Amino acid sequence: MSVNKNISANFAGVAITTILTFLVVPFYLKWLGPDAYGLIGIATMIQAWMMLFNAGLAPVTGRQAAQAHGGSADWIATVRFIRTVDWLMLAASLPILLSVIFSRYWLAEHWLEKNTLGVETVQLSLVLLALTTLIRLASSVSRGVVANLEAQVWLNVNLIVFNTLRFAVSLPIVYLWPSINVLFAWWLCIALLEYRSIQYKISASVPVQIPLFVFDVVELKKHGKMVLSLAVTGGIWVLATNVDKLLLSGYLSLANYGYFSIATLLASAALILAQPILQAFQPRLTKAYADGGIAMVCSEFRQCTYWVVLLVFPVGAVLFAMPETILYIWTRDHIVASNAANILRGYVIGNVMIAASSSLYFLQVATGNVRWHLIGNLIFAAILLPTLPWVVMNHGAQGAAWLWAGLNVLLFIVWNTVLLKKIANPLFPQWLITDTLLPMLGSFLIALSASYFFIHHIEHIVVMLAFVIALTLFISSVLWFFLIKKKQQL
Repeated sequence: MSVNKNISANFAGVAITTILTFLVVPFYLKWLGPDAYGLIGIATMIQAWMMLFNAGLAPVTGRQAAQAHGGSADWIATVRFIRTVDWLMLAASLPILLSVIFSRYWLAEHWLEKNTLGVETVQLSLVLLALTTLIRLASSVSRGVVANLEAQVWLNVNLIVFNTLRFAVSLPIVYLWPSINVLFAWWLCIALLEYRSIQYKISASVPVQIPLFVFDVVELKKHGKMVLSLAVTGGIWVLATNVDKLLLSGYLSLANYGYFSIATLLASAALILAQPILQAFQPRLTKAYADGGIAMVCSEFRQCTYWVVLLVFPVGAVLFAMPETILYIWTRDHIVASNAANILRGYVIGNVMIAASSSLYFLQVATGNVRWHLIGNLIFAAILLPTLPWVVMNHGAQGAAWLWAGLNVLLFIVWNTVLLKKIANPLFPQWLITDTLLPMLGSFLIALSASYFFIHHIEHIVVMLAFVIALTLFISSVLWFFLIKKKQQL
């Protein structure tokens, strides 16, 4: 399978999944209500926390499968390791599921008490969520295996099919039976079918039979160090990016948590747009470093940054400049738009900073040294975790949003200055100033100016929004080409 086809498939999978995810939100809000959507926000948070297990297991199982597929590892040992990981996941999942089942009443009565859904509804929702999340966790580990068997086109088709079933097909179901537990039961059924389809693909792709009952301690120990290292790094990041959601889930009513979830979902557009670009450049960065060292990889790295700047910064700028307008067009609900607007602004700034910084992580992967990435995550967590509880208790969701923005801006400037001097000194200060900060400021000023002027002259908000987006993208594109020319002169 060619690299271009894999990249195209990855873009299609991300794009269609994102569209489906955003498409269903207004309908869920209208038919289920903000309290029920708050539970959907809780579901998203729980899935993010459960992906802690995936942070170490999926990359290692995928790497082992890739080695066996390329002929540098034994298939029998590989399938024994894969099946061992499956049983390890089951062993870890059972205590979690039992804990949710036995504590469901307390969770519904004391953790999520600020709602109009009723204790019994919330109890059943939590059990359905736990089951669905654990099954999807197992699927995500198995997806890492399929992706490294050169079956990325099949994997993205599978992703599109099951996300269509999960979201688009759920709309008539929710319309006919407007119950949050009916939706969660549907998601559970889809998760089971999805897991079975991925397991079938693995069985059909490997040249040896995968034993059902095997737990190979030797294979597990062989890969244990790498699993632990990746799990710690991923775990710190998941903890840092979701602790605000955990604190607010107990502090806010479910309705207000629903507004918060909508704001953070829309703000995630900055990260979603950056993901396919970074995935496409990852092998190019690795190859550039292997062929020409730091000088060649720096050139590819700046190209990667320019694409992130071109696609992410204008979108982030428009979300920041017109949050209430965009939220209303999306949800058709003035209450949602007014409650979520300032939260959206804070998280957009933070996520734009993260999107720009993410390319530095892939640069570190290309050079084979991710130690500084781990240190950066530790610093971020060390500042955020002690500060966030006080901010949430005193300033609520808006305080959490602006803490997220301020901390990410601070670390983007300070930590990335240190990082560039450590791993890629030729990029400093050009990357920090001319490649990222100046284009970001330019995009935000353009969007703010355009929205301020045209909001008083155009009555039709959709036309106004389209014009502001088009203008911001155009001027940002001109700025991007200017930076390309600037880079060639350096």
